[in-house]
Amino acid sequence: VIEDESNAKIADFETAITVAGTGKFQYLLIFAIIPASWASSVDTANMSMILPSAECDLGLSLFDKGLLNAAIYVGMLLSGFIWGYLADVKGRKKIIIYGYMADGICNVLSGFSQNFETLLFFKFLSGLIVCGPYATLMAYSAEFYGASGRTKIPILVGFSVSFGCVVNAALAWLVIPQQWSIVLWDGAFVYNSWRIFLSLCGVSSLIGVCCLSFFPESPKFLMTQNRNKDALEIFKKIYNINTGLPKDNYPIRALDDVSLNSATTEQSKCQSGTKASLKNGIRQMKPMFLNPNLSCISLLVIMQFCMMLGLNTLRLWQPQLFATIDKFYSLDTNITEPTFCEILDISTSLNGNKTVATLERSTCENIVVSNSMYMDSVIVSATSCTFILCASVVVNFLQHKYLLFVGYGCSILCLVALIWSTSTLSTLILTCLYVGIMSKSFYVLVGATVLLFPTTLRAMAVSIEMIIGRLGSMTGNLIFPVLLEYGCVAPIINLICFTLLCLLLTYFLPSTNKHAA
Repeated sequence: VIEDESNAKIADFETAITVAGTGKFQYLLIFAIIPASWASSVDTANMSMILPSAECDLGLSLFDKGLLNAAIYVGMLLSGFIWGYLADVKGRKKIIIYGYMADGICNVLSGFSQNFETLLFFKFLSGLIVCGPYATLMAYSAEFYGASGRTKIPILVGFSVSFGCVVNAALAWLVIPQQWSIVLWDGAFVYNSWRIFLSLCGVSSLIGVCCLSFFPESPKFLMTQNRNKDALEIFKKIYNINTGLPKDNYPIRALDDVSLNSATTEQSKCQSGTKASLKNGIRQMKPMFLNPNLSCISLLVIMQFCMMLGLNTLRLWQPQLFATIDKFYSLDTNITEPTFCEILDISTSLNGNKTVATLERSTCENIVVSNSMYMDSVIVSATSCTFILCASVVVNFLQHKYLLFVGYGCSILCLVALIWSTSTLSTLILTCLYVGIMSKSFYVLVGATVLLFPTTLRAMAVSIEMIIGRLGSMTGNLIFPVLLEYGCVAPIINLICFTLLCLLLTYFLPSTNKHAA
């Protein structure tokens, strides 16, 4: 803190937010963020929940199901860079409010889809939309904390996001098995339980919008836009809520322009000219493509591609696979203790890759997915949350590199054992372990990325890593149904190979201890 000629106290951002304190305001903010943070998890996972029930209604082949799972990642890939730019130019709060509002409306409308093409379009559109507010939400929430509290935000928001998978599975369990149905115009329009579930998936986004609309713009963003008076009023409001004292008691009287990050200030000035802003962005990106940063980011993105391919392929196909197993046991077969792969091979050979639109209408109407399938999905999602929480503690005592080694090794063993699993319980346990360990490994790898790059390149490194990771998720969900046509072993071996590559590349990962020091 410094003083000007009139003895008015002037502070930079870190001092101002520290003086405002951490308390009721931040706690309320976290509660407001929770429903909004669920949106990305719900959006990526809700298709996997409705596929068994929607199979007959929409005439879906295995590849159609893969497309529906992958569509949201295509949208995320195309919009990632655009949203980042808009958040820095238009403000955090606007992107969050309008983004989540659009996402919520998109989800509600997707429930009214009457054919495969319409539903595919809405999932692609949801991917275009949700990518922006989710990334902005992380930055927005962190900018209301001082340096000491800011490091906890990624863990809190990350856990909340992963818990969204539990919420998604629980909502599916409550809604989809119900026999609710609204039929209009002689069957031309049908609004049944799985469609109602899709519409309800937009509620968390809309609740998040309502809650976050009561919170101000990020004071740090306002300072980068030379709106220090507005930022100061927000600091006073935070101080008032946290301490219960009048705003006038806030000791800071002005904010220091000099303390602003020079690169950010320069970016703000360049925003009036698109060409100049583009040149500035390229200049900031240049160090990323020079060694040793280039070799490090190349290693990390390959690992992230392989890991997210394995994780999100099995995670999103798990409900369909469990529904197939459940349906198999209801058939009259002479096979005793069939293995996981034998069940899938027999089921696939019976159905082929033809669409079920050729089945009788009455057959489609009578398909009911067991409640146990949704309960299994809740268990898998809850296990992932548990592993992520454990990893956040263990990472303080064990290097990221060693955690990844152990995680990838155990994941490979789970996949190998899955091929010869002979019971529903063992299949559930192995799936829980694989998805949980790989979810943990995802956050560990992102944490390693933060430590391996300098402050000026961290955000860019994580962004590039996430984009390539989503490409892996998309690729995995498109390849899986194609390989499944050749037998169960082929897609499982595919997942094993990509996970094995992650294990091998971990050997070359630099030590995070050296960089942390």
